[in-house]
Amino acid sequence: MAAFDYAPVIVLLPFLSFLVAIGTAIFARGKNVLPKGGALPGIVAMAGALLLSIWMFVTVEAQGAYDQTLYTWASGPGEGTFTLTFGVLVDQLSAMMLVIVTLVSLLVHVFSLGYMNDEDETGLPRYYAGLGLFSASMLGFVVADNLLMAFMFFELVGLCSWLLIGFWFREPGPPSAAKKAFLVTRFGDYFFLIGVVAVFATFGTSQFSPIGGMEAFPVLAEEALTGSAEGINTFGFDAATWFNIVGLLVLGGVVGKSAQFPLHTWLPDAMEGPTPVSALIHAATMVAAGVFLVARMYGFYALIPTTLAIIAFIGGFTALFAATMGVVKREIKQVLAYSTISQYGYMMLALGGGGYVAATFHLMTHAFFKALLFLGAGSVIIAMHHNENMWDMGGLKERMPVTYYTFLSGSLALAGIFPFAGFWSKDEVLYETLVHGLGGSPLLLAAYAMGLLAVFFTGFYTFRMVLLTFHGEPRSETARNPHGVRWNVKGPLVVLGVLAATAGFANLVPVEKLTGANVDFLHDWLYHGPETLNGEHYSTLLHDVAGYTAADFSVLISAAVSLGMALAGVGLAWMLYNDPSPEEHTAKLGAVKDLWYHNYYQDEFQVWLAETGGLGIARGSDKFDQGVVDGVVNGVSSVSLFSGSRVKRVQTGVVSNYAALLTLGVVVLMVALGLYGGWFL
Repeated sequence: MAAFDYAPVIVLLPFLSFLVAIGTAIFARGKNVLPKGGALPGIVAMAGALLLSIWMFVTVEAQGAYDQTLYTWASGPGEGTFTLTFGVLVDQLSAMMLVIVTLVSLLVHVFSLGYMNDEDETGLPRYYAGLGLFSASMLGFVVADNLLMAFMFFELVGLCSWLLIGFWFREPGPPSAAKKAFLVTRFGDYFFLIGVVAVFATFGTSQFSPIGGMEAFPVLAEEALTGSAEGINTFGFDAATWFNIVGLLVLGGVVGKSAQFPLHTWLPDAMEGPTPVSALIHAATMVAAGVFLVARMYGFYALIPTTLAIIAFIGGFTALFAATMGVVKREIKQVLAYSTISQYGYMMLALGGGGYVAATFHLMTHAFFKALLFLGAGSVIIAMHHNENMWDMGGLKERMPVTYYTFLSGSLALAGIFPFAGFWSKDEVLYETLVHGLGGSPLLLAAYAMGLLAVFFTGFYTFRMVLLTFHGEPRSETARNPHGVRWNVKGPLVVLGVLAATAGFANLVPVEKLTGANVDFLHDWLYHGPETLNGEHYSTLLHDVAGYTAADFSVLISAAVSLGMALAGVGLAWMLYNDPSPEEHTAKLGAVKDLWYHNYYQDEFQVWLAETGGLGIARGSDKFDQGVVDGVVNGVSSVSLFSGSRVKRVQTGVVSNYAALLTLGVVVLMVALGLYGGWFL
């Protein structure tokens, strides 16, 4: 078999590990019959999926992209009706993402051996079953070759997050957080679903790419805008306006899943789940799904610059908005949660600003350093006997050197400090946005300014977290005598620590710009997109705007400014918190600190909105349903029952009664004919 024939196996392997684990949980009746609580099947499955993903990556490099329909599950009668299929698309983007997802998931499985070893054995198969299904769902989403198939796996990813966030369902917090995550993301997914229907209704297909010979909706959209397409239904709108509407509908699902303003409020509460689950959600699965969807549909989004500008503004605003809240948090996982919201804001900023490669580059580097930071936080939480309050920590640097230095690597990458991975990817995000903004978009320039200011806050809250956790003197008895961690905790940290330091070298755009050396490898890898999407607009956005393509110093200036902002944030954190007994300096912010600590009172606002607006609308709808809709139906049935009950009395079963009625009827007819015969005739 050819390499691409094994692509579905990448999805099936973690799904099989899910079946093994959940089967054990069901049929063993609470008895754990699997070694390590069911972890080994998941580890073996993810290791196999990783090896196959690397094979896919190498094969795509050698042979190009691959798109194959596996199964047709619905087909309309006759010509002109659409066909619903399941298929596999492995191109440069999905091949890269396959490696990221399988690697991070494998490391999370291994880390879980150390983190979940105190869990009741009856719950472990359920936990590892959730990890397996979560990984399989994301991998299915990554290789989906059409929008409907992607939507199905998109929803399955949401279901898995609900199951894993609420894993400790006997406690009050996790089930509530799981429901919140499910409901908030579902709100965005309603718009996504309408967008999927709109794509089908507009183009008659939802195929992403024409590689397999089928029509793809991005290509049809471009043809419609140039006037060369036939049979495109825009429902009375001009093509550009209608495509913007469709793009914004799909964007609703993206905003929910990738936790962008205003549908980001579920993500901090999701920290109620086990820490390895948080690493998987934030780094490579659920939150990454939204950004990946926009990247996958970029051939379509590149045709609608108005929607791109909205995406950029949402991203820039979210990056700054979430960063301010991370400044004042006391729990280590809460800081990382708001960091995730902010970093995905950068990715959306890049996508909206024309930086397709920059966004996918930051998606890759963020997966590594954010998985590292969450797993590093998990190591600290183990040592602190599951106490997450940074003000009870301190002095862990000497007691946990492996955790400290790997966590420091991730922190430097997150803050965007040279030469760690986050520096290269975040700088490219800001550079691409600035360049395209200078091309004539004030909205992009405003988004760039917010993203640049967020760099300062990122540097501050990141090293505030590092200093409070690892530096100074221990501020509790637990910090003086932390619990030890084993190889299954340290091993994944070391792997991710190396990647956080080196992954940025995959795309050295500033070096290429200044020296002319061909070291922007990721650009070369991802630039095959226009060949498969046949899009002039897409091709333009993958390259720099005319006038900024030369080896000029604008990229160096952009990098210097963003690095200076990051160092300023780090320096301020060092001045305030590099102390044996640090004070809570953010308390000096007064009302601003309260505003940030309570997340701008967004949760309270959403509850108020639900109670005053949503509840009133629901009650009004209920009254209308029962009083008008049900009233009409019940009224018709009452009239029918009443008239039937009266008419049925005629049916007495007595022949003489029937004869009398028949005679009476004849008499009535004769009288009528006698009086009005002329009129009848």
